[in-house]
Amino acid sequence: CQPTKEPPPPPPKATPQAPPPSAPPRPDFGCLDFEAMADVRDADEWCSSPDRNSNPDACNNAFATTFPNEESFPGYFHTPRIHRNPSVRVQRQRCWHNNLDGDAARCTMEAKQYQCATPITFNCSYAHANDIQRPPNAKWCSAMETKELCEAKYAHAGTPWTVHGITGKNYRPCYWVEGAGCSLAAKGLNCRDPDAGARCIDVWNTAVVGDITCADLATALARDNAISLQAAAAQVGSFYTVCAPCALSS
Repeated sequence: CQPTKEPPPPPPKATPQAPPPSAPPRPDFGCLDFEAMADVRDADEWCSSPDRNSNPDACNNAFATTFPNEESFPGYFHTPRIHRNPSVRVQRQRCWHNNLDGDAARCTMEAKQYQCATPITFNCSYAHANDIQRPPNAKWCSAMETKELCEAKYAHAGTPWTVHGITGKNYRPCYWVEGAGCSLAAKGLNCRDPDAGARCIDVWNTAVVGDITCADLATALARDNAISLQAAAAQVGSFYTVCAPCALSS
């Protein structure tokens, strides 16, 4: 009789390979780095999309603003940036690609949240300039004796606040009621405190020479020296007076 053959041993099982981390550590990444990236929420999208899922570069150069949001502030992303309210800070989260191919490729939102100051908006600049409570002649709306004077003024009300290191106040417009005079509105704008000094984001698009801005100089320096935009902005701020806030704040 023929000897019985042992069946061949099963092939070794492949050890599952963990996907690469979705968000490589970037300890030098800061709020200003977002200024060179695309906010997917401006297009009513999130990180995951056919284009970004198949394009790691497009994914890794995008982010999502997760506060304010459309649920709490309808129309926020359809309002020009200079008029957006609230205008104190935004919460941003980076998009990161899993570095896989085909159907497994995904662009997802990083869990880490960045709390970033925003430029002072037109509305807040107007409120600051027309704040009747600024010393030395602090007044209330009721002191305004005509409709024209009343409706051009603001007064800050309530307790000053601090959010993620950003200080500010609530500025409410004065409004005129025939027969009753000038009163303080019930709602207003939460605005960063101008007395705390300008931040880099406030001078980001300020021209330095011709049409070249602080942003242009910082972006070129970051690219040429392979450093973060925030580090480059600090160097630009230390050299150019109009960009000086960039040497002190993000």
